Amino acid sequence: MSQTFLSLQNIEKRFGSVRAVDGLSLDIRQNEFFALLGASGSGKTTLLRLLAGFETPTGGSILLGGKDISRVPPNLRQINLMFQSYALFPHMTVFQNIAYGLEMERAGRAEIRRRVGEMLEIIQLPHLAKRKPDQLSGGQRQRVALGRALVKRPHLLLLDEPLGALDKKLRGDMQLELKRIQHEFGITFIVVTHDQEEALVMADRVAILKDGKLLQCASPHDIYEHPNSRYAADFIGVMNFLPGILQRDGVRALDGSLIQAGRPAGARDGDKVVVAVRPERLHIGARKDGNGLKGRVVAMAYQGLDLQLHLKSDLSPDPVLVRLTAHDAESNPLSEGDEVSLGWAARDTRIFMA
Repeated sequence: MSQTFLSLQNIEKRFGSVRAVDGLSLDIRQNEFFALLGASGSGKTTLLRLLAGFETPTGGSILLGGKDISRVPPNLRQINLMFQSYALFPHMTVFQNIAYGLEMERAGRAEIRRRVGEMLEIIQLPHLAKRKPDQLSGGQRQRVALGRALVKRPHLLLLDEPLGALDKKLRGDMQLELKRIQHEFGITFIVVTHDQEEALVMADRVAILKDGKLLQCASPHDIYEHPNSRYAADFIGVMNFLPGILQRDGVRALDGSLIQAGRPAGARDGDKVVVAVRPERLHIGARKDGNGLKGRVVAMAYQGLDLQLHLKSDLSPDPVLVRLTAHDAESNPLSEGDEVSLGWAARDTRIFMA
């Protein structure tokens, strides 16, 4: 999966004075499941429309398999787009919905039966071929839309918020289902989403966009564990930010204590910084080889697999969030108002400029 399949080279898209995509360059690999992640207005949907051919870039090039498709019409790109709404034909059966694109290409009847049959097996719906969309569940309709998009064998499949219409449990199931289908079918998927969990679960790599620019592109693990900016750290997962002043031997926190962490490149003594640490990296009890804080429990939220604590601490004007596993919560029963000491390792600490 090392070969570059889709290359975006200094792509720019302006709408009047607004730069929806601003000098973005990105390489996507053959057979990769790639996620474009960002908040509303980040440029991810505009980028998807540029890839699909519904918009023309103001500048830059889009290369698919080495060929510049920046100004190739959508119907000649061998790229399919799956919309959030699915847009199934209500009067057609599952089989007919999937077959529609092949019929428009005037494929032979035997070819249509064979390819639609193969696709029904891949999406695991052969037993529902004669049903109509209103007789299907949300997850089944989503798979039919996916089958219709894939049956024409595109070189690239674009998915626009594909799971947004599903409930939480079904969305979790379909995340794994999409990964299975992509792996089995063996083509490049690009999914646009604002859901960080969705991106982390499904994608081989994730690109974080902000104001039309690429902030970071990396594996889900690296995006989560090694964010390259405060925005990325705050956008992916939950993060505590503790203000302080950078010194030669660490960060001097608000309460006067010294926090140990790796020094950011280009930072100087006396700079205002924030120390970032994930809630799940905080553990009950002080550490001799790391950092620590003391706080008072002001709120608790039981979430089944874990217990989330909100602590009032002198280290931060905002509550410090702590996520304890069910085992740790049972071993250390706490109530609102309790004082607690926590520790975390220096390797789990990030520093960003304030």
